[in-house]
Formats: sequence, structure tokens, C-alpha cells
Amino acid sequence: MRASDSMTVSELAAALGVRPSTLRHWDKEDLVVPDRDPAAGARRYTPAQVRDARIVHQLRRAGYRIEPLRALMPELRSARRLEDAASALEARDAGIEARSRALLDGAAALGTVLSMCAV
Repeated sequence: MRASDSMTVSELAAALGVRPSTLRHWDKEDLVVPDRDPAAGARRYTPAQVRDARIVHQLRRAGYRIEPLRALMPELRSARRLEDAASALEARDAGIEARSRALLDGAAALGTVLSMCAV
């Protein structure tokens, strides 16, 4: 990797279509922690950190909250094999599916109760 491959917070924010404050928030939450320019102290994202930011961005768009991402991102970074990452994502998807089914079941039960009240 070359230093020229890195991106500033503004460049990465523009590439992702998010505000720079979003990237600063992810830094504060330890989701994507950029390097700092020693002279100016400005954030610089290496290609690996840009990849991490893209992953966080897509997962946030898919509904992942900060806390689960805080646990997931180190696993993805340290995954020795693609299967490890896929397994972590499959487990998260299974949890989302279970909650979605529970919400649908609850909505159906509520619909039944409301229809009985309308009579």
C-alpha cells in the first residue's frame, strides 16, 4: 500500500455518500479508526480502513446498529478465512429473521385482537 492510496475524511465521506461527521462518529465508536497524519493530526484512511468503512456503511444501510457492529467488525478484520466472516454474517441474519418473524406474529395477533374489539 502506498501513502497516496489513503483518503481524507472528506474524500471518503464523498465516496460513501455520507457526512464527514458520520465517519467521525464511527471513529468514536471504534468501528473504523483511521490513522492520523503525524504533522497535522488529520484523519487518513488506508485502503484497508476504506474497505472497513464500506462494510460498515453497507451494514448500517441494512439496519445493523452500532453495538452489534462494534462486536462484528473485529471479527471481520481478523477472520482468517472467508467462511469465518460468512458465518458471522449468517448468524446475524438468523437473528434478524427470528425477530422479524416474531414481529409479524405479534402483528397478526394484534390484528385478531383489534378485529374482535371492533365487533
